[in-house]
Amino acid sequence: MNEEKRNRILAAVTVNVILLIVILAAVVIYQLVEITSISRRRAQIEDKIAVYRTQTENAQNTLDYYKSYEGLLDKAYEFGFVFGK
Repeated sequence: MNEEKRNRILAAVTVNVILLIVILAAVVIYQLVEITSISRRRAQIEDKIAVYRTQTENAQNTLDYYKSYEGLLDKAYEFGFVFGK
């Protein structure tokens, strides 16, 4: 193998290695952007879950109150019912 052919092969290998490194770097950057985006979306969903759990708990407490005697009595007075002794 003469010197010129060896230099061409080395140049081709070098170019291919550089292209491979650039492509892999682009893939890594894309993956980092996707991971960041998904992490942000996950945090938003977890915040919504916390809000919905709080709302559910408040609704359950309200339901328990209106199932109790005091809650029913308050609603009866609110709608104008008057109870005699």
